[in-house]
Amino acid sequence: MNERSVRRILPSQERSKTQTRVARHLVSSPHELAVTEFEQGLICAAEAFYRFYGVLLGREGRHYNLSGHDNVVLQQIMAASRPLAVADIARFANRDDIANIQYSLKKLMRAGLIEKAAKGSARETSYRATELARNRTREFLLLRRELFTDPSAQILNFDQQLETCAKLMNTIAGFYDHGARVMASREQTAEDAAASHSGSPHPRNDRRSAVPIGSG
Repeated sequence: MNERSVRRILPSQERSKTQTRVARHLVSSPHELAVTEFEQGLICAAEAFYRFYGVLLGREGRHYNLSGHDNVVLQQIMAASRPLAVADIARFANRDDIANIQYSLKKLMRAGLIEKAAKGSARETSYRATELARNRTREFLLLRRELFTDPSAQILNFDQQLETCAKLMNTIAGFYDHGARVMASREQTAEDAAASHSGSPHPRNDRRSAVPIGSG
């Protein structure tokens, strides 16, 4: 959509603001404009959220190079009724970047905020919060109340808007997750078709049966 088309879609009071904010190449209808504006807001909100959660860890957090992502992992462990493994953390936060989660856990351990729990499984290590983490989280909550939850409570109907927004975000996350699964399935189907067409076995199916030594 060109700039003239965007101007036709938008009310006049919104045009100047949107011309600098919207990726116009993604917009060809009013609905796509709304989606694109939402996604821009989502990107900015996510970055602001993680930056905020990082700085609330204070000077000690900066000393150990802890980020907002690390703090989110810490709060997941704090909230759990049992020690959490990497798979638990990934499932809760809808993440698949296991290596990054493992790196966060290493940083939190180095900072003394979590420790390994007694192994409940031979396959996975679980983690629990330390007393230091509980003390730091109390400080974190005081700052969070001062800088976000108390001021936002003064906004009319803010809680109701948050509830509506949370439901909408879950719905939108479902669309994104479904799209990712569809694309993964299509890519797998294309790879299988290409392997079949070329006559070469797919790496997934190229399993040679083991022959016992001395057989035959």
